[in-house]
Amino acid sequence: MRALLITSALVFVAPSAFAQTLFLDNATVVDANGAQSQMDIILKDGNIRQRGAEIPAPAGADTVTGAWVTPGLFASMSSLGLTDIGSTGPGNDVSSETSKTNVSERAVDSFNPRSIHIPNVRQSGVTHALVAPRSGGNSIFAGTGAIVSLTGEFDSVLKSDAFVMVDLGETGTIRAGGSRAAAMAQLRAAIYDADGFFKRYANDPTGGDVLSRQDALAFNRATRGDIPMVVRVNRAADIMRLIDIKQTSKSLDIIIVGAAEAWEVADALAKNNIRVIIDPLENLPSAFESVGARLDNVAFLEKAGVDYAIANLSSLGVTKPAALAQHAGNAVVHGLTWSQAFSAISSTPSSWFGVDDSTTVVWDGDPLEITSASISMSIDGESQAMTSRQKALRDRYNPTNPDKRQLKYR
Repeated sequence: MRALLITSALVFVAPSAFAQTLFLDNATVVDANGAQSQMDIILKDGNIRQRGAEIPAPAGADTVTGAWVTPGLFASMSSLGLTDIGSTGPGNDVSSETSKTNVSERAVDSFNPRSIHIPNVRQSGVTHALVAPRSGGNSIFAGTGAIVSLTGEFDSVLKSDAFVMVDLGETGTIRAGGSRAAAMAQLRAAIYDADGFFKRYANDPTGGDVLSRQDALAFNRATRGDIPMVVRVNRAADIMRLIDIKQTSKSLDIIIVGAAEAWEVADALAKNNIRVIIDPLENLPSAFESVGARLDNVAFLEKAGVDYAIANLSSLGVTKPAALAQHAGNAVVHGLTWSQAFSAISSTPSSWFGVDDSTTVVWDGDPLEITSASISMSIDGESQAMTSRQKALRDRYNPTNPDKRQLKYR
């Protein structure tokens, strides 16, 4: 409510304030590692122009006391730009149920930077996102995912071929034909196809066991370790099978998504350098594969030395990961330090995918508190609009709007 009132006041009192010059009095500044310091800051067009102790406010600047200044947040699992609503049909590009291809399907070819969800998520402090498809048909392979910035511009794709997405667990079981054994057999055969690509497909384009020539070539980048293989999996036993594959195919760079029961095998994950994307709010079993879910799962990973990132993995959170900061805040309640939790939604996933963290976000309070809101942002030196369709509708029909026309004419 506090954030809503502040934002509403800014719209009607000083609509251009955060696009020009701000003086941040006694701001809390957070670096890439989550460390905090106090200072005064002069911000112009979203970028820091001067910082220090007891610096004077420039003439004409709007003053904000007690703000926080941080790097931008990184949504380490999303379907941003692939769909606006959860319906089936041509408006939803998250998966392809009847396609004859799988690994070679690139999320970037479906990505729409003008999706309605992108400004909604950006105004929550998120500057970058991983964009992942979901598997379809009879394949455990969802396709090749991308890394994007949330500027909303057509040049916002940073990496078109960033990782290969795989579904194991219960989803992979369904895709592969009805058992985990079938899903694991498909994965092992696909690794064999991709590893031997330049020999197996040289004279016979249909020479693979489970992958076409086109898909084996796309998967070959992951089996060589050039890009990660990101795998959705939750059950501890399934994670151990994946570790077995990692020990056999040592060049694989595996990132697990979900990992509801990862706390049971945290030491094995750390030993085998397998990274994890986890949702700290996953505490109740949504399926048989997550009966061991617990709120302090991420604390076990931290203690074991596992490299992890925090995401919002609910169906709505993947479509629109706007509540990312609050999920990190929940992890603080259950065992992480503030710095550890913030790094898990910023510098850690950014480093995984080689994203240069040249971003600045100004908040009206602690970003991990649910009542805080972002009020200014820059990406690569460019000030970003902190507006969205929802805000435009709110402002149009707000009772305090000075426009006296009938609502239907506004």
